[in-house]
Amino acid sequence: MRRRFLRWSLIGALIAAVLAYGTAIVWLMANEVALVFVPTRATPAVSDAMQARMERVPRVTRSGAPGVLWVMRQVSTPQAPWVLYLHGNAATVRSAVNIERYDQWHRLGVQVVAPEYPGFGDVPGIPSEAALGEAARDAWDWLRAAGVPSTSIAIYGWSLGSGVATTLASRVDERALILEGAFTGIDDRASELYPWLPIRWMVRNRFASRERIAHVGSPLLLLHATDDTVVPVAHARALLAAASEPRRLVELTGGHVHPNRADAARYVAALRTFLADVFPPPLGSPQP
Repeated sequence: MRRRFLRWSLIGALIAAVLAYGTAIVWLMANEVALVFVPTRATPAVSDAMQARMERVPRVTRSGAPGVLWVMRQVSTPQAPWVLYLHGNAATVRSAVNIERYDQWHRLGVQVVAPEYPGFGDVPGIPSEAALGEAARDAWDWLRAAGVPSTSIAIYGWSLGSGVATTLASRVDERALILEGAFTGIDDRASELYPWLPIRWMVRNRFASRERIAHVGSPLLLLHATDDTVVPVAHARALLAAASEPRRLVELTGGHVHPNRADAARYVAALRTFLADVFPPPLGSPQP
C-alpha cells in the first residue's frame, strides 16, 4: 500500500507539473501582445513650447488603416536631413522619454518624423510586428512623397523600435541606421528570461534583427548602455558582429531608458560625429 501510495503521489506530482508547464505556455502565448508591446493609450501632456514645434499629420496606411505622424522640422533649413524615429514599447510618440530625444535630434540639426503605432495613443488597432512595420513604412512613404531623397533619411529605432527599424532598413535604401538599446530578437531575449520554455516555438512577433541586420546596406551606429538590464549589451555586440561595414558601437551608461541623459556628453557626441559622417551639409543650425 505504501509503495502504491508513493507511486500515485509521484504520478500526481508529475501531472501537476505538466499542467503547470502547459498553463505557463498557454498564458504567455495568450498574453504576447501585452507582454511584448505593452500598448498604452495614454496621451500625456506636451509643453506649449514643444507643441509649437511639432506638427501632427493624420495618415492612412497602404492597408487603409489610420495612422498619425509627429513631425519636427528645421524651419530655417528645410533641406536638412531627416530622422525617421521609431519608439519603444510601453510608450507613445507623446511620452516624455521620446519628446526628450526628439529635442536632442533637433538640436543636432536634423528634422524628425515619428509614426505612432496601431493600438498606441490615439491610433486604433492591435499592435503586431506587421502593423508596426506598416506604420514605419508609411512614415518612409510620406517622406519620399514629399520629395525627400533616400540619401537624406536616417532610420532610428530604440528598444522595440530597433526591431522595426532594422526590418525597414533591410527593405529600403536609407542613408543610415541608428539603433539604441537594440536586441537580436524578441525570441532571443525571451529565451534568456524563460530558458525552460520552448520560446522559439511560442513567439509570433519575433523581430529577428539578427537575421535582417546583414541585409542593411547603410552605415550603422549602435548605442547601448553596458548597465542595461532590460536588453543586455551582448545583444548590441552580436548585432555589430553580424552587420556589414561601416558599423560602430558606442557603449554608454544610464540603463535602458536614460543613457541620453545620464551619459549625455558621449551620447550626443556619438550622434553628432555619426551625422557628420553620413550627411553632407547643410544640417540645420545646431542648438546649444
